[in-house]
Amino acid sequence: MLRLDIKPGESVRIGEGANAITITLEEKSGRNARIAFDADRSVKIARVKDEQTAAQFLRGGLTAQPAA
Repeated sequence: MLRLDIKPGESVRIGEGANAITITLEEKSGRNARIAFDADRSVKIARVKDEQTAAQFLRGGLTAQPAA
């Protein structure tokens, strides 16, 4: 696991090319952070609360919900 400290407005990019994901910290307030993901629609993205749910997502049991 990699942990990074970033400031609002800073981004992290994972991967390269069409499957790259850019994660941007938009806002931080207390214990909450607003993050934005920029990725191709074919990349699955979902909120997970524990390792079991994360494993289920990776097996294809969960799907990402489009942003409102």
